[in-house]
Amino acid sequence: MTQRESQVMHLFPSSIMTFNMAGHPCKEKALEMIDSLETESHPLLNRGKSNFEGSGGFLFRPELEELRIDIQDAVNTFSSMLGTFPIQISNNWFNIMEPGGVVHPHRHEGSVISGAYYIRAPEGSSNLHFSSPLKPLRMNEITQFSNPLNLAEAHIPCSEDTLVLFPSWLEHYTDENHNSERTVISFNTDYSKKSTVL
Repeated sequence: MTQRESQVMHLFPSSIMTFNMAGHPCKEKALEMIDSLETESHPLLNRGKSNFEGSGGFLFRPELEELRIDIQDAVNTFSSMLGTFPIQISNNWFNIMEPGGVVHPHRHEGSVISGAYYIRAPEGSSNLHFSSPLKPLRMNEITQFSNPLNLAEAHIPCSEDTLVLFPSWLEHYTDENHNSERTVISFNTDYSKKSTVL
């Protein structure tokens, strides 16, 4: 049989991007602030505490300006790859997860790109899981093996000093935490005032 010419196109992927933040000069100052600021429970966080605010956030403090600028640079890189209008960090917060804690499935509505910076995540810290947005649409497909095109769920190990960026519409959650030190700085983004959104 003659082999026919073929072409494969992958449409509609969900992209994420990671950055190594090891050795950042603001890390110790950020941890010092995290350990001194008031926290409270949050409905999405089981067995943990947060300083979540609807707007603003501690990354806008002058002492952390260099960290905010470097995270913004990473956001700009990811935004450029996705082809969005320029966006900027908006509200931001931190979560401290206790042993046995989990973050329940959720999305970040009202945001463009969201991020998680694992500033303290020793071995045993819970992983970050993503759910495929195509999962509710799949019907009769039975797969023989897993690959990036048919996964319903995927996870990223939360290693210390890693910054993870992802589209805010991508549902995510964690598995159970097995370490008492897992601390993550999370944030949302919004279109900058210079953007022209049609």
